[in-house]
Amino acid sequence: MKRRIVYTGILALLIGMAGQAQASRLGIHGVYSNGGDVEEPETGFGGQLELPINPILSVELAVSQFSDEIENGDSTIDQDLTSIGLSAVFRGPLGPQLNGYMLFGANYNTIDTDISFKNPAVSSAMNSNMELDDEVGFHIGAGLNLAISYNMELFTEYRYTFLETDNETALPDSEEEYQYDFGLAKLGLNFLF
Repeated sequence: MKRRIVYTGILALLIGMAGQAQASRLGIHGVYSNGGDVEEPETGFGGQLELPINPILSVELAVSQFSDEIENGDSTIDQDLTSIGLSAVFRGPLGPQLNGYMLFGANYNTIDTDISFKNPAVSSAMNSNMELDDEVGFHIGAGLNLAISYNMELFTEYRYTFLETDNETALPDSEEEYQYDFGLAKLGLNFLF
């Protein structure tokens, strides 16, 4: 229910601003996870939609998905993270075809986690997954856009997310806070319309 309310609010905001758009951006990107609590950097993918409010300020909805593998002494945690971010983007020209931007905002994060134990006796006694609550985090970032035609541009961006969630394991009353800050380096293509 909470997820539906967030999606509906984001969609209403984007539709409401679409009538004021001068040059919107719709694109795809690849991500490389690094920084923060990421232990095993991996590649991922995503997409974004950006609607301008004025020549300097725009609003972006971006979705990125990546994986991470965390090695503990007796277990390995494989997790897939999907981050849905809503950002305020501030743009400025750096040259005839080059723009720079900074952004900040909030993101809704879902984490799917599987645990494998190296000791078979422990593995059969405990659940093989850990329940992590979906949580809202906050992010900051910066990037560059390079125009390659009148309606296409390449972009590169680094975005860092601050995230704290709760987890529950198979042990009774074992809920604890789980800190998982992460950085995403993005490289992608935008179509302007």
